[in-house]
Amino acid sequence: MERNNYSKFEMDCISTSGVYKTPFSLIIIVQLFIGGIVLFLLNLWFINSLYYLLTGSEFYSFGLKAEWYYWLLLPLNIYGNILLFTFTIILFSAGIFKLLNKLSPPREGIFERGSKDWKYMHRRFWVAYFPIWLARALPLPWVDIVVYRFFGTRVGKSVVLYEGYVDPLFIEIGDFTMTSLNICIFSHLIYQDKILIKKVKIGKACVVGPHTIVSPGTIMHDFAVLGVNSYTSIEQELEGNLIHIGTPVSLTLPIQSVEDSQKKAEKVKLKPSNAEVNQIENDLNLKEG
Repeated sequence: MERNNYSKFEMDCISTSGVYKTPFSLIIIVQLFIGGIVLFLLNLWFINSLYYLLTGSEFYSFGLKAEWYYWLLLPLNIYGNILLFTFTIILFSAGIFKLLNKLSPPREGIFERGSKDWKYMHRRFWVAYFPIWLARALPLPWVDIVVYRFFGTRVGKSVVLYEGYVDPLFIEIGDFTMTSLNICIFSHLIYQDKILIKKVKIGKACVVGPHTIVSPGTIMHDFAVLGVNSYTSIEQELEGNLIHIGTPVSLTLPIQSVEDSQKKAEKVKLKPSNAEVNQIENDLNLKEG
């Protein structure tokens, strides 16, 4: 597809990115229901045991003898149930996500409001939204990476995603890449009655700085750095081993080694300041006078 087809999306600032609330967003209620049912069924025997220890009676005869140490297992049971609830929803949602992809395979392009691609993009978003939120809420930094891979994101090894928003589809992130806080990596862009979907590729050992936006179609080559408070244009390429800044990106700076930075700092220290230069010139003028 020609780049000039995307000209309507080239604004002074990034247009609406995200999705609208639709009836399909009620999938979150279904996810909660499935997670709750599995949690209840697998914990029914334990609840029954604690009830028996408290009252001497039971809901049903489960054939296991309730022991006093069951109370000591209660904290472990709570923590285990949090993980069980989360991973139940993740696995269930990943299955729904794959089903949606079979019904309408995701593809790149510009699509009209109400089209099949428009509708299924929204549906995929709402299916992935709650599981990703749950994964981010857990105190386990690797869970969100696992969840993104479940939903089709190609994430390399030793990648840090922190708390930014990343679209689940048409995103490729190379090994050892790091993103900062409050970043957005979009493979889609909504403007008025159209949606643009374009693959984003971020290479190895890249850095996406804080408060930045990576627009659809962006390619960051290996070792590229997107500077703080910057965003890329649609289909923009960022060369490797350079720092890119601007809104949109329009300026590049070299990445200096530690040794080069130290040498420059030493030169600055040795170089006299303007005040010192003026003082020297005044002293010379006085002597000449």
